[in-house]
Amino acid sequence: MGERTSARVRNELLAAVTRVLTASETMRRQVGVDMVLHDLTAELGPGTTFETRGDGPLALWMRQLVHSCAAADEGLQALARCVGYSEQNSDTVLALWRLADEWEAVAFFEDADLHPLRPVLESIRSASLLTRLTRRASHARTQELEAWCDTGWEVFLRLAGDNAAADELPPAMAFLAVVAEYLVKDGRSKEAEELRRWNRSQAQQRGLTDAMAGWQQDAYLAPGEPSLTPAYLLIQLEPDGVDKDCYYLAHWRQSDSDGWHPIPGETLKFHRDDLPGAVDRLIEQTEERWADLRQPVIIEYILPWELLDEPVEWWSKELDAPIPTPLVMDYTVVLRSFDRLRKAAWHRPWNNRWRQFKDRPADSRSYWSTPDGSAFHLERELKEDDQIVCLVLSESPRTDSGPARQEFVAALRAGIPALLWDRSGSGVRFREAAADIVRDGGLAGLLESTRRWRNEALALGPEGWDGHVGRHLALLLDDPERLPGPSAPASGQGSP
Repeated sequence: MGERTSARVRNELLAAVTRVLTASETMRRQVGVDMVLHDLTAELGPGTTFETRGDGPLALWMRQLVHSCAAADEGLQALARCVGYSEQNSDTVLALWRLADEWEAVAFFEDADLHPLRPVLESIRSASLLTRLTRRASHARTQELEAWCDTGWEVFLRLAGDNAAADELPPAMAFLAVVAEYLVKDGRSKEAEELRRWNRSQAQQRGLTDAMAGWQQDAYLAPGEPSLTPAYLLIQLEPDGVDKDCYYLAHWRQSDSDGWHPIPGETLKFHRDDLPGAVDRLIEQTEERWADLRQPVIIEYILPWELLDEPVEWWSKELDAPIPTPLVMDYTVVLRSFDRLRKAAWHRPWNNRWRQFKDRPADSRSYWSTPDGSAFHLERELKEDDQIVCLVLSESPRTDSGPARQEFVAALRAGIPALLWDRSGSGVRFREAAADIVRDGGLAGLLESTRRWRNEALALGPEGWDGHVGRHLALLLDDPERLPGPSAPASGQGSP
């Protein structure tokens, strides 16, 4: 059997992409082909042209399409992405991404034979271990694994396409180094030496011998060292727009200690009654992804007006357990405004107030709205004093209350980032709690004091917490510097 040259490997990869594409349900239909070609042209630019499918064999036309994509910069990734717009994370799409990553890895390592690495890397299948090793290898720039990265082999291929500074060890080679460390600890020294030998050869060819030698001393967050920067799970509930009882649930995960890089998850449609169960499943899946994470976790609900009166902070996880756990027991939970995120005209005052809140907390203060006040004059007074960063609402936002809606909108127009209200109408008890929560005017004080009042309610247990004001506190805290980013396309109805 002849040597597998780089040209032969590339031809084999293109043939594999063609086989996978030919099995795609999307590409077997003309309407699907037209959509994918339209998206490909938009992403790759008008300079890339594709042959129109004629009456010839489908596989032959597919092969021409694949070769056209391969000739374009990152064209195979674009192909996987465009098919994914229709199929989400189908087996076809995951297979296309794996092949696209291997194509990039073959190009990155040029004439090097990658396949001797495959058996040992494929033997590493623990998602939490792979995530931990990937974070180390990428200096925490890669926080989560892609859906198609099931083994160390797929992770290695994926990292081969990531950029690094000229004198920095490429992430794929750094990954081999940390995998070798793990193998030695696991008693697999022979396999570790195979990876190191291959890595040393690449380092010599690329002039990275010093970078390889200095890898162990390189500065990065050591594994197991907890970060003080919280991780965030953003959960957005967007009204369907047609069916008033249905909502699209989108979410983003953010655990990057070095910056705000939220990762969008799947978007699904649910009936309102099924939302608590959907959130429970989402949190369980997120906790599985974050099994090795030692950062504190904050849950932020991005809610439309009609759900602000819903006690989402007290929805439970592990609903099928004999005693479910209220979210506020395990997480700091705050609300955000879906309406404000979508209304760009409200963002300038919002940004200005947030800077006041963050940069000059000692000069920031709260304002109490009155039940019989005018929404017009409330907005005027808020806008006249740029030190107001928190508004205590006179009543809970309710869909059947016009004054409550006007009060809420006045706060959003004025850019107030923090809103506090009582869902139960407990009067004096709420005023006492609110006065304590807003006392120091700072961001940390709001979160800590709200958590303390909720913990007091938790201490009473399910049989007594409804009578405590902490059970009914709602805190909306909108940070304009932490926007969720685009959501994934909706993929249909979620499971009840």
